[in-house]
Amino acid sequence: MLSVNVSVATARAGLGAGASLNPKELARATARAVNKTATQARTSASRDVRKQGYNLRASTIRKALALRRANPAKPAATLRATGRPVPLIDYGARQTKNGVSVRVKNGRTVLRHAFIATMESGHKGVFERVSKTAHRRVSKNGKTYWSGLPIRELFGPSIPDALANSTVEKAMTRLLETKFPAILAHEISRLQH
Repeated sequence: MLSVNVSVATARAGLGAGASLNPKELARATARAVNKTATQARTSASRDVRKQGYNLRASTIRKALALRRANPAKPAATLRATGRPVPLIDYGARQTKNGVSVRVKNGRTVLRHAFIATMESGHKGVFERVSKTAHRRVSKNGKTYWSGLPIRELFGPSIPDALANSTVEKAMTRLLETKFPAILAHEISRLQH
């Protein structure tokens, strides 16, 4: 689980312009600035993960990033990445005659012996057979049929793993350090007019 905190301590330097505001107005402006910065950090993280070659949709990344917003009483926002490994079907999986082709990071790979299937529940995924003996005869409810079970679903890297990439972390830190003072100054100037 990766966690990024955006708080007032990030840029106290920007508060000099707000000396003429009362403490309540300053707290509201600070909370708005923190929330706007955290929202931009979430968007930037999604873009930077995809720029590093991870073949994920922006919506998949956004779902894994939970944002707890700041308020005047607690001027700190938390952007937390949680989640399990992402199913390979979300990495652009395509069924081919040789197996399943996926593009996890920087290029396609063919997984031989894998296949794409839709379960009775409607869940679609990339699977492989667990046992070496492919099909076997099974009797269930008085009917005999051939079963290829058990199977298991295949997964790729999780969103927290992708965000832990050093390039992505540096880009997020740079964004927080550069954007927060400017956003805070803008929020304070809005209140002074």
